[in-house]
Amino acid sequence: MVRTLKKQWRNLFKSIAIIFFMIAIIAGSATLTWARDLPASTFLPFNNKQTINFNTTEDINRGIYPTEGSYIFISYKQDIMTGDQDIRAQKLDKDGKELWNKVYNLKGQDTLQIIHMLKNGFVMVVNSQQSKQNIIRLLAIGSNGEIVWQRELPLKTVNTIASTNDDGLVIAGTVNDDNLDIRIIKMDKSGIWAGEEKSAAKWEKTYSHAGNQQASQIIQVLDKEGYNDGYILTGYTDSNTNGKQDLYLVRLNAYGEIKWSKNYGSKDDDQGITLGVAVNSNNDEVIGFLVAGNTVSRHGDKNIYLIYVDTYGTLQSWPGHQRVVDGVKERQFGGPFEQIAMALVAVPDGFKESRKLRGENIDGQGGVVLVGYSSDNEKVLVIRINEYGQLLWQQSLPIPGDNLILRTLIKGDSQKQEIAYSVRYPGDKGANLEVHTLKVYLEGVLEQDKSIPKADQLETNGESVRWEKCTLKYEAMRNISKEIKDLLYQQPYAPRTAASTGRGEINWPDTSYYLGNLVIGKADGEGTLLFPNGVWYKGAWKNNMFNGKGYLRFPTGEYYQGEFKDHMMQGKGIMKWPTGEKYEGEFLNNQRDGQGKFIWKNGTFYEGAFSKGKASGMGLIRWPNGERYVGQMADGNATGQGSYYFPSGEWYRGEIKSLVFEGVGVYHWPDGSYYVGEFKGDRLNGEGYYVWPNGVQQWGYWKDDRYLGTNPEALKEENQWKSK
Repeated sequence: MVRTLKKQWRNLFKSIAIIFFMIAIIAGSATLTWARDLPASTFLPFNNKQTINFNTTEDINRGIYPTEGSYIFISYKQDIMTGDQDIRAQKLDKDGKELWNKVYNLKGQDTLQIIHMLKNGFVMVVNSQQSKQNIIRLLAIGSNGEIVWQRELPLKTVNTIASTNDDGLVIAGTVNDDNLDIRIIKMDKSGIWAGEEKSAAKWEKTYSHAGNQQASQIIQVLDKEGYNDGYILTGYTDSNTNGKQDLYLVRLNAYGEIKWSKNYGSKDDDQGITLGVAVNSNNDEVIGFLVAGNTVSRHGDKNIYLIYVDTYGTLQSWPGHQRVVDGVKERQFGGPFEQIAMALVAVPDGFKESRKLRGENIDGQGGVVLVGYSSDNEKVLVIRINEYGQLLWQQSLPIPGDNLILRTLIKGDSQKQEIAYSVRYPGDKGANLEVHTLKVYLEGVLEQDKSIPKADQLETNGESVRWEKCTLKYEAMRNISKEIKDLLYQQPYAPRTAASTGRGEINWPDTSYYLGNLVIGKADGEGTLLFPNGVWYKGAWKNNMFNGKGYLRFPTGEYYQGEFKDHMMQGKGIMKWPTGEKYEGEFLNNQRDGQGKFIWKNGTFYEGAFSKGKASGMGLIRWPNGERYVGQMADGNATGQGSYYFPSGEWYRGEIKSLVFEGVGVYHWPDGSYYVGEFKGDRLNGEGYYVWPNGVQQWGYWKDDRYLGTNPEALKEENQWKSK
């Protein structure tokens, strides 16, 4: 019943869960523990930077950020003449082998502000300077390095990012050039924060006060069921202070509305850097907050500043303290050098468990590890405090690398917790790169000795802290562009940098020849290039590359006329072949990509979406005899859901596979009758309904347009029909 279809179709391609800690306070005594898997937070403890460099000769425009089992290496790609700068990100495995390499071409001079790790990728904040304007962009990068989405943020700076329990983000930054105010953006997982209705998932708030305020870290607070109970942030303010600058603490509800805000500190400068949430022993009630920052000692040096406050922001003694010295509301840690607070983390779960080693009992103790650093002597100070506020131990460790990095903290296992990183870059070419990880852990794992009881073999004993070194092959992280640039300027004939224009010629090493406009000795403006194989180009140039509108012709007769970018067909253009075919539409990286129209010599044409040179998406195919297809395309073929129309008035709508009716669909005839059911090979095949113009319908099974009845077994006996 379905007419035989003759369809010509040719191939169109011609030729986190990153976890942070919670602090739990037992009634009558304090127990610092991971109450639940809280969303993570990233902040900038090094004077609003994520990395501090100690080696002044080291290239500061690069950095490595460890993530789970791999590393993200950030560097910059810079044009040798114009100085334009883009961010390059490389993902490396644990040995330094490159997994992917991406350059993010954004407008302007791009600089990384902060990178926040997620379970399947990361987000990074980029400062793009265009003319006299600074634009803050947030890019979400997938596990393959591709941009998932990007947004322009209405902020002057970004100071902290936290993941939220709805897979979104909360971002705190500043606005204004003078009298800085804190602005917080709560966005969903797609990077959207604007909405007409009041929503806990999407909002934007600005907190305006006299003077300057800035956030250092923000984290989400969860209730006992794990739902959003708002946010807590710390930083500094110089408005209504106790002296100069105070530690600032703000409690928000889920909609970003202020529940309370408080100042803390002395007559000198104080600042909050990092914080945690205190809950009771059942993990079902928030009872306070622990905040670490900086203050000024009586000698005028900076010390680490630690306070505990209740849920209303009131300073309290450490709950459950057993000695007066342990319950002090405000505590300082310092030494002969300045000490700056850097991170506050809970101890691994194994620290809290009682242990023994060959019969010797070791009592477990919970609590936190507070970490600071000194740029004067290039050391970190690691401070261990138990659940009762007692100082158990502290160690000062030299920083082994050229820098100190605090990236998004991930909760470790029961035996260890990683806190910070230091990288030593090789001084010689071909040498390896060292990544040192600062970790607290339980040491003393016993050897597998059969003479030792099995229960003891798997136990560990004392708490310890150290830098653990990992060596990466440096080859993948070489800055080839910089090496070439340095080598260039070592040559006897320095490259031209002074502005000069005029008309001239260039003879390239491959014997291709350019004639046209020159700027600083490079093709720039209108010009013509002839390749030795007969290919030639005439059009616009920039920086020795096709840039702008131009005409590219091949010796085989085909040609492209349209837009170019960096030597690639990119933008709108027309491609024609000597055999009569023509494509007009959008190009990307020398391939048809976007919306376009492909016309064959016989008049057949396809108009619609393309991807990587092939029809992909929605489109229209029209034949000279009047037949047409409208529907989905995949990999250059009509595949998916679509409609096919005949000049006679017949039409089909349903599933298509390579331009063949295949699957479930409906076929209409001009007299008003139609069939709804299964198709195969352009014919009625399988279960279906045939409906006559008067409304009478017949259900049953069909084979090659023939009705077999209502018994499905008839499909198995198809051969008997062929003899009748």
